[in-house]
Amino acid sequence: MIRVLLAAICAVLAFASVSQAQNNAAQNNTDAVLILDASGSMWGQVDGQTKISAARAAVGTILSKWKPSDRLGLIAYGHRTRGDCKDIELLAPVSRFDPEKIRAAVNSLNPKGKTPIADSLRLAAQTLRASENKATVVLVSDGIETCAPDPCAVAAELKKTGIGFTAHVVGFDVADPAAKAQLQCIARVTGGVYLDARNASGLENALGRAVAAAQGGQVKSEASAKPVADPYQGKTIRGVVRLAAGLDPLTDPDVSWEVHQRIGNDEKGDFVRGYHGSPFADQIAPGDYIATVSFGQVTREVPFKAVRGKPALLDVVLDAGYVTSEGTILGSGAKAEDSVWEVRDPKDDVVASDHKPVPRFILPAGNYLLHLSRGQAAAQKPFTVAAGDSINVALTMDAGKLLVSGVYARGGPKIDKGISVEVRALPKSEAEDGDMIAAAYDPISQFDLPSGTYDVVVSVGEARKMVRAEVKSGSTTRLDVNIEAGVLGLKTGNGRTIEIFGAERDINNERQRVYASHEPDLNLALNAGNYVAVVEYEDDRRVEKAFTVVPGKRVDVQVRP
Repeated sequence: MIRVLLAAICAVLAFASVSQAQNNAAQNNTDAVLILDASGSMWGQVDGQTKISAARAAVGTILSKWKPSDRLGLIAYGHRTRGDCKDIELLAPVSRFDPEKIRAAVNSLNPKGKTPIADSLRLAAQTLRASENKATVVLVSDGIETCAPDPCAVAAELKKTGIGFTAHVVGFDVADPAAKAQLQCIARVTGGVYLDARNASGLENALGRAVAAAQGGQVKSEASAKPVADPYQGKTIRGVVRLAAGLDPLTDPDVSWEVHQRIGNDEKGDFVRGYHGSPFADQIAPGDYIATVSFGQVTREVPFKAVRGKPALLDVVLDAGYVTSEGTILGSGAKAEDSVWEVRDPKDDVVASDHKPVPRFILPAGNYLLHLSRGQAAAQKPFTVAAGDSINVALTMDAGKLLVSGVYARGGPKIDKGISVEVRALPKSEAEDGDMIAAAYDPISQFDLPSGTYDVVVSVGEARKMVRAEVKSGSTTRLDVNIEAGVLGLKTGNGRTIEIFGAERDINNERQRVYASHEPDLNLALNAGNYVAVVEYEDDRRVEKAFTVVPGKRVDVQVRP
């Protein structure tokens, strides 16, 4: 009986131990929400790509490292409508980790709106409140709150609600010191970490560290331990630009400002100073001025007055939009690198151009044509940009690569000097050559062409060979053309003229002339065959010499009067 009782007690203790372990494991799990900035400024560029593209890649990387036992949700803001502080969406509720669902949601984001950080934090807190696990937020933002609430005060309020609310914050390419101070404050008051990401690789690193912090790792914050003083305190001029009225101020180092004295009826006088970036702040003497703001293809002039003790705020509305493109090659899906992008107006005049794989244009509102070209391959698409737009005009270009080299004979030698390669359209009749499309003169000549069939003419000296080539978009076609030729070395002494004829005579007893020269000596490539050299001297004597050209060989011929 005692043995039975002891066994029962042991079983109860074992069950209790297992239950406690399970409870501890559950308490060690993390419920987290990723809040992703998808406001219009995310069409800005870092490292030759849009910020939103960099964010998609970084999220994809951290998803591969996320603990499957930890639950993860996704919130995005600013991705559906312009100028709407309520544009906040729970794209994935906090639930069993589903990386593909989150990845698909992030990849579908189309930045266009405002930056309602505070209300996004509130939604995250509401989403996390139902769980007894640690409630953690990872916020990625590239700018300052542009709606009503102070996100730092809201974060402090959420921390006091007792749900264990912690926000780890990644500032992505944040140039505005006021925006950085605000983001650092959110992390500081919730006990989270703040991390700077200045470029695409920095974002991946910072987001990975924020995730490590969310999952209980020891990560050092880059935020100051105390509140940061107003970075604009004491400044007498501050400038910001907006794409359209009511939208976020832009954070961009490429904005250019020139301040001139204002004279007469809003005329520009002496240059005072220049600034770069939006926003900027500085000291300026009291007086009347005109500021010229340039950003991309947009220029605006703004008169203003600087008054002692009262900061002048230049809040410039550009009435413009961001336009980017991520061109791809038909057939391979590769990026359209080494290409030329042109934006053309309705008159077909080029208003902007770029050579980057992912171009960005800042354009006044209006109608345009986006043209993409590489070599003879091209694609184009009309588009309209409205004030405040942040749009991506995707283009797919039909482009294949043709590489052409030549040899004198099968097995060599290669033609490394004097080669000419022509690409021609197919002829309309057998009696003529097709229209010239492109030409190059390199030992390995490269052409970018639309898919199709072409005639390729390789020549050196008077030797010539035509072959037909098929080009496929997204692929490389390689031709090593055997022109079946050799080289004639002809020495005549003091010959006045030299003519080279084919050896055979036609029905009219005439030979076809291949080449003529007034030089006394020749070094000339000819197609394989039989020829006759006719040399005329100063005393009008004509001397003929027959010779044969063999593929890949040199034939030396001497003619004497």
